[in-house]
Amino acid sequence: MNHRSDGIRRRLFIKAALASLALDATAESAGFQDSLAPLPLNKVKAGGLIGDRIQAICRGNLLKLDIDGDFLAPFLDKDHSWRVPGGFVGLGTTTDALVRFAYYTGDPELLALKQRALKGIARAQESDGYIGINPPARRIREVWDVHELNYLVYGLVTDYRLFGSEKSLAIARRAADYMVDRMSGKMPRAVNDSEIHMALVITGFDRTMLAIYAATGDRRYLDILRDVGLAAWDLDIVEGRKKPYYGHMYAFLARSLAQLELYHRTGDKRLLNQTMKAVDFLRKRNGLLVTGSGNNIECWSSDQSSTGESTETCATAYLIRILDQLQRMYADPGLGDMMERAIYNALFAAMSPDGRRLRYWTPFEGPRQFYGHDFMCCPGNLRRIVSELPGMIYYRQARGGITVNLYTASTATIGVPHAGDVTVRQETDYPASGSVILQIDPSQPGVSFPVSLRIPRWCRNASISVNGKPVPVNGPGYAEIRRKWRLGDRIELSLDMPWRFVRGAQTQEGRAAVLRGPLLYCLNPDLNPAIGGLDLKQIVLDSDNQPRKHGTACEIGAWTSLREGPPDLKLVLTEFPDPGGRATYFVARRDAGLVPDELLQTHDEQTSQRF
Repeated sequence: MNHRSDGIRRRLFIKAALASLALDATAESAGFQDSLAPLPLNKVKAGGLIGDRIQAICRGNLLKLDIDGDFLAPFLDKDHSWRVPGGFVGLGTTTDALVRFAYYTGDPELLALKQRALKGIARAQESDGYIGINPPARRIREVWDVHELNYLVYGLVTDYRLFGSEKSLAIARRAADYMVDRMSGKMPRAVNDSEIHMALVITGFDRTMLAIYAATGDRRYLDILRDVGLAAWDLDIVEGRKKPYYGHMYAFLARSLAQLELYHRTGDKRLLNQTMKAVDFLRKRNGLLVTGSGNNIECWSSDQSSTGESTETCATAYLIRILDQLQRMYADPGLGDMMERAIYNALFAAMSPDGRRLRYWTPFEGPRQFYGHDFMCCPGNLRRIVSELPGMIYYRQARGGITVNLYTASTATIGVPHAGDVTVRQETDYPASGSVILQIDPSQPGVSFPVSLRIPRWCRNASISVNGKPVPVNGPGYAEIRRKWRLGDRIELSLDMPWRFVRGAQTQEGRAAVLRGPLLYCLNPDLNPAIGGLDLKQIVLDSDNQPRKHGTACEIGAWTSLREGPPDLKLVLTEFPDPGGRATYFVARRDAGLVPDELLQTHDEQTSQRF
C-alpha cells in the first residue's frame, strides 16, 4: 500500500469534511489557518541541551522501563486481581511517547520496544473493544477508566499516523467505539466521585476523539464531543480544590488545547476563551512562576508559593503544548520566550540528569522528590512532551519562510516554496552562551524567502550578520532576514545575556530570583557548606553586583542577615535543574537593581505583541 498517497487522499477528504463541521448552531465554518507549521519529527534532529535531554529519556528511561511488569501486566491480568496505586497506569501516554521517539530516532531498540508494547495492548483488548484494568461492573464508571483508555487510543492513532499501522488504527477504533457507545448521553452519571470535576475525569478524551476523527472521518467521534460539552465548556479559573470546579490546571489546559484544535475546524472564536483565560491568569494575575510553569497541589494558584506539591509535571507539559499551539496560530515571539523558560527550567528539572528518575512535582523552595514509580500520569506526560520538543525548534511559515523558535544545536530540512528543501544547521552551546550560527543551504539556490529569528525579551542588545555583513535588529521580537539564499550562507546571531535580578511578587515580595537568559539559578546547600544550618529564606542577596559565571554555576555575594558592610557569604548558584536545588528567591537588600519578570504583562505595558 502507498501510505503517502493514501494519506494525502485521506487528508483531502478530512479537510473537506472539516470545512463544514459545526458542533453547535452558531459555529462558523471557515476554520482557522495557522501562521506557522511544525516540522515532521523525521525532518529535524536536535543536539545541544535539548538533544541531551531527549537522549536521556530514550536511553536512560524508556529502555530501562519494565514494560511487561509495570505497564502491560495490569491490562493482561484477566482475573482483575491487580491493584494499581491511584487507579491509573499511563500505558497510553508512555506508548505515545515511545512511538514518537522510535519514529524520531529510528533506534532499533526503541522500535522493538514499541512493537512489544503494541503487541501487549493488542492482546489486552477484549472482544467488545475494552482495554483497561477494571472488571465489567466498574468500567467507564470508575474515575480514571476513560482517562486511561483514551490515552491508549491516542497512542495507537499516533502509531498509525507516523508508521501507517492499519492494525493500530483498527485497535484504536474498537476501543474508541467502546467509549462512544457507553458514554453517549451518560456522562453526568459516569463518575463515582462528585468532588472530581468532569474535565479531569475525561482529560485528553476530547483530543483523542478529534485525532481519531482526523484518521477515519467517522462523524461519531465528533458527535460525542457534544455530549461531553467541549464546544460549550466555558468556566472561570478557580484557585485551589473547590467544588464543583476542582481547579485543576492540567485538566483545564488539556481541554483548552482541544478547544484550540476544534477552533481550527470551526472558526468559532468562543473556543479561544478558555485558553485566553489561562494565559491571562498566568501573565496578568501572578499565576506564572519564575520557573516558567505554575500551580500548587495540581491546581491554579496566584500566591507565588512553591513548596512540596507544586508545579505538577503534567501541567508543565500541557502549558508547553498550549504555548506551541498559540505560537503556530499567531507567530508571536513572546510565546517562544515563555516556552523556553518552561522547557529549560520546570521541565528539565523534572528529570534526573541521566533521565532515569522523574518528578511528579518540582517546587522551587525546599527539597524536591523524585517520583517512586515509572507509571502514573506525570512520568508518561513528561516522556510525551520531551518527544515533541524537536517539532518546536523550527517552524515553516505559511507565507513561505523559516522561523527559528528555540536555539539548540540541530539540523533540519524545511520545505520552502520555489527553494525546495532547505537544510538549516544550527551551531550553538545555548543557553550557556548567546552565540548562535545558522547555515542555510537551499536545494534551489537564489530564491528569496524570509528567515525569522526570535530575539527574547530579556535580550536588550542583539546583533546579527549574514556572511559577515551586519543586519539591523530592532529590539526583542522577530528579526526577519529576507534575501536570495545561496549554499553556505551563514547567519551569526549574538544575544547579550546579562544577569538580572527578577523582583518577586505576592509571597515573594521583597525577594529576588537570579536569571541569565532563559535560565533560572538556585542554591544547592551541598555546594555551599558555609551556610551551615542557616534558614535559606533569610539569606540576603548582593543585587548591586553582577554574579561571576563559572561553567554552569555562578558565584555571588550575600549576607546572613540584613546589614551593612561587605557580604559575609559567597554563594555558588547552579542552574535550576540541579537535583539538589533548595532555594530560588532570596531577600533583596534594596529594590534598586531589581527588574520585573519580562514574561509577565503589566497594565501599562506598551507592546505590539499579543503575548
